[in-house]
Amino acid sequence: MTVHLTLHALHTLPPSNVNRDETGAPKTATYGGVLRARVSSQAWKRAMRLRFTTAGLVPAQDLSDRTRHGVGQLAKAITALRPDLEGTPAADLAKKVLVFATGASVESPNARRTGAEGAAPTTRETLFLGRRQIDRIADLAVQGADDITTHLKTKANANAIKQAASSRDAVDIALFGRMIATGDNLTVDAAVQVAHALAVHRTPVESDFFTAVDDLASGDDHGVGMIGQREFLSPTLYRHAALTGPDLAANLADYAGTMDPAQVTAAFVRVFAEAVPAGHITSYAHTTRPDVLIATVTGTPLSHIGAFETPVETVSGGGHLAPAAERLAEHMKATDTAYGDPTARSWLLTLNPQATTPLHTLATRVTNLTELAEAAAGELDRRTQQTLKEPA
Repeated sequence: MTVHLTLHALHTLPPSNVNRDETGAPKTATYGGVLRARVSSQAWKRAMRLRFTTAGLVPAQDLSDRTRHGVGQLAKAITALRPDLEGTPAADLAKKVLVFATGASVESPNARRTGAEGAAPTTRETLFLGRRQIDRIADLAVQGADDITTHLKTKANANAIKQAASSRDAVDIALFGRMIATGDNLTVDAAVQVAHALAVHRTPVESDFFTAVDDLASGDDHGVGMIGQREFLSPTLYRHAALTGPDLAANLADYAGTMDPAQVTAAFVRVFAEAVPAGHITSYAHTTRPDVLIATVTGTPLSHIGAFETPVETVSGGGHLAPAAERLAEHMKATDTAYGDPTARSWLLTLNPQATTPLHTLATRVTNLTELAEAAAGELDRRTQQTLKEPA
């Protein structure tokens, strides 16, 4: 039996447009027969990855970069080892090695886009390599810098570079996985599942008509410099993610950093709670934290989105949080009765105890995010170790 950490949140956003479609409108989805606000899992996962850095939760070298500028990134690492190769020689070496290691194809550098003459070419594919992987590939590349083509014809040299490119030596790759179409050996199955965040209620899309006044217009000029229109939503979202303990342990097999699986798990819980996609953030200042956060260590990673298949309605002029918390509690109790795991343990963090009273009996209440993250991570790590010791 495997073991998972599931996270459930009720998260209210003010008027905002954190994740928009190709027309600039907020993303939506029809669920339960009504239109609701939606924030894609991709948008929230990127926000989580960025939060690892901004919150100082994971050392910079333990993270990765998703980019088409991998040749330039590798050339910079090569130059740090061999300053005499700076410029075109480093870029040419990086291009040959990265193409060989990943199977990526390159495009001619676009000086207009990069803002630099003689810039390193970009790859057509977006690569996702750990920063320590880049350093390792650079070290192997400079060993054959004098004649890289001949160097790579030696099987041991070729295998070493390919192994460096396919390793999983990055915390965010271990968590969120990696899919690079140029080679199956580069693919890493994610240890984390992240659901699209969905409003618990019917969500009308509203429109903001705005103008910009010309500060230097003459006194008799009553016009404006520009006019515009932007759509926004004000949702209370249900958010869900699941982290599989044994999968995380397997994905950290190549990891050369100092964090243990429990610390990685705790960092993930923190970014789940603290990260918010930054779309149009200067116009809306929409950074908030979940009103409710529940962490459960269980053998069955269940979502509770079904609690909101019938959209939540406000009552007596109140908001959506209290009825959503009641609906979530009812669904969790019913699910536990029908399909529950008797070994499951849960923790609850709430910003509004009065509005979320129905949830209080379902989990151990904690007073802060650190307490919840450390308790859940420790329990997942303990049960993962037990699972890994069980006979196959």
